Amino acid sequence: MSQLSQVKAQVLQVAGDAKSTAGGLSAFKSKFSQAVGQVNATIGGTTTGVDKQMIATLQAAERQLESAINARQQAAQAANDWAARA
Repeated sequence: MSQLSQVKAQVLQVAGDAKSTAGGLSAFKSKFSQAVGQVNATIGGTTTGVDKQMIATLQAAERQLESAINARQQAAQAANDWAARA
């Protein structure tokens, strides 16, 4: 196996891992989003304001999850594109 073929195989493995991880994160994000909604429905509107901080923190985490999913999907696509042209 040539060196290029070996690198190509490794890149395709990384692409598969990135895609798989993105899928797992996506499933987690769905559950996480439901939990954020439940927290908001349960403690939203308290007079202490702690609820707003908690919900804002959870929503920030949710956005970061979305960014992580997108980054892995883009990496998988780029790796697959490269491997198809190499």
